[in-house]
Amino acid sequence: MKKISLIVYDFDGTLVDTLADIADSVNLALAEMELTTLSRETIRGNVGSGVVNLMTRSLKGSGCNDTDTAVSLFRKHYNNHLLDQTVFYPNGRQIVEHFSHKANAILSNKPVAFIEKILSALEFREPFDSVLGGDSLDVQKPDPRGLQLLMNEFNCPAQKVLMVGDSAVDIETGKQAGVTTCGVTYGLGDPGSLRNSKPDYLIDDLSQLKLLFI
Repeated sequence: MKKISLIVYDFDGTLVDTLADIADSVNLALAEMELTTLSRETIRGNVGSGVVNLMTRSLKGSGCNDTDTAVSLFRKHYNNHLLDQTVFYPNGRQIVEHFSHKANAILSNKPVAFIEKILSALEFREPFDSVLGGDSLDVQKPDPRGLQLLMNEFNCPAQKVLMVGDSAVDIETGKQAGVTTCGVTYGLGDPGSLRNSKPDYLIDDLSQLKLLFI
């Protein structure tokens, strides 16, 4: 088992299942723009690189390129619907609590206000020592600077840090920062891309972390 001091989790697709609320909010935005709505699977493939990329991808093929309006409408609808169906993945709460003696942080490309609102509503903000969203810095994953900022904040060397995420973006972020990486197969990321990113560990359930790390 590998000793770690800081665990950095991705949010959507790793700790919480947010797909239904994201998809519904994308489609509410598209409908308000009088554009064709998309299947949940299509939207799933658009998730993972922040709101602007989400809506840019969701406008593709629509004949409309008004990303600013699409992003604004998505934010409006998502703010009202982000807790309709969103829940923690199995063992999400339990594994964070299991490692409560470590430093625990979130590094996501999701706007930080949405993360904070979800965590507060699910009564699970306190376990996290730091939360960074896609608008916390002027860069997003896979740029490693957010992860490096957390490493500096907790004075933690790379060999004691674990990055956990469901997408190749998360694994690339971890690799660029020189930390241990763990992919989760149940999330929103493309499974093939995740495997091809060659994480140090690949798990099917967050509970498996306690079998790998101390």
